Amino acid sequence: MAQQTSNLREGLLAALPQPENVAAYREQTAALLAKHAKALRWEKITANTFVFIAAVLFWWSVYPGRLGALGAHSFQFGSALFFFIGAISGVQYKVYGSQVATLKEIKQVQLQVLELQASLGKSAENQNRE
Repeated sequence: MAQQTSNLREGLLAALPQPENVAAYREQTAALLAKHAKALRWEKITANTFVFIAAVLFWWSVYPGRLGALGAHSFQFGSALFFFIGAISGVQYKVYGSQVATLKEIKQVQLQVLELQASLGKSAENQNRE
């Protein structure tokens, strides 16, 4: 079991970028998180738009005017359909938000590990010079 843990640890550390590229990796991470934040914002707008359309259709069906019974039922069906799609989009938004939050935490830990590796490398160089 210790061998498997060691192999997993070495594999994870090998996947990290080299300590010399910490600044470039930090910039890439910031760009990636900004891209996900923008996509997350659009997911929220989409979900809220579907729910808003459902509410408008429902209120329009309550006061049908010249629509008649068949038109009112059609609007109620459309309202239910848009509300269902909005609910699904809302769940997708929440799941994606959790994924983005997890990704942000992982990237923060990776940056901390890289900074520690870089500082250990610098301290080892300083000891070799002395």
